[in-house]
Amino acid sequence: MAQANAQLKQARQSLGLSQLQLAMRAGVSSRTVQFAESGQNVSTGTMRRIAGALGMQADQLVRIDPGTGQDGFAELPWSVADKFRTNRNFDEGSMCRNEADVVDVVRQLRENFSVQIQKWGTTQDQQQALQKNSAIDEVYFRYEQRYVDLWRRNPGCIRLDRFEDTVGGVSIVLPLTAESFHAFRDGKLAWLDISADDLADQSQYLLLDSVTEFTKQCRRPWYQVTKSLSLITFNQVASLAESPNQSDFEMVSFSASPLNERRLGTIGFIPEPTKEPEFSYPMGAV
Repeated sequence: MAQANAQLKQARQSLGLSQLQLAMRAGVSSRTVQFAESGQNVSTGTMRRIAGALGMQADQLVRIDPGTGQDGFAELPWSVADKFRTNRNFDEGSMCRNEADVVDVVRQLRENFSVQIQKWGTTQDQQQALQKNSAIDEVYFRYEQRYVDLWRRNPGCIRLDRFEDTVGGVSIVLPLTAESFHAFRDGKLAWLDISADDLADQSQYLLLDSVTEFTKQCRRPWYQVTKSLSLITFNQVASLAESPNQSDFEMVSFSASPLNERRLGTIGFIPEPTKEPEFSYPMGAV
């Protein structure tokens, strides 16, 4: 996350550019440029694109909060992530042990996502999300095989909340190649078309693919599973990113349910002007 300083507007005006012209150069929406110039948070990736369109470096345009020094408060959690990466290993219970485990987790993901859709949002939003969710069922084999292939390529991208041999949820984070990440974020690569060839062992470009509670069959309270999955996702970011506290780290996700959209906004994802091309899911990035 980044906030622009006053130099952004000055640089744009010195080049004789309107907000729309700068937005077109940077490949962002004019509304995003308006947000940036007004001092609102935008993703670090967006700030780099705007700076590049002005022939500048992103750090020339970022406002430094004097109360937090050069680090910036938004960067501080990733110092904790470095600790997790070096000092804490996932136990084997959080891993899929074989392909049968992956297939079972994917089945539970499909069964439980409709429950998640109905946890938040207006009735109209829920109905629209359920219709898109049904469309995935029509291509279920493709959906299932995709996750099996991704797991084969990088087993750490799928992590489980497991308690007393019962799986309570799943977190899926994909370390993408730079080319695949930008193609997905720009709405040129469909979600289900992301394959094992698009993955890296570690990457500065992560896709938050899915975080879903399996409360349909889990007897633990919803909030306990959610807290556990939050920690699991945090650990995945720490282990799958090359260096999540560096300025070139980016993460993208999409909203397949009203609850998804609420959660992404809560943790700082900024809406992108593009949508996922196959299911028209709204996109967000940090």
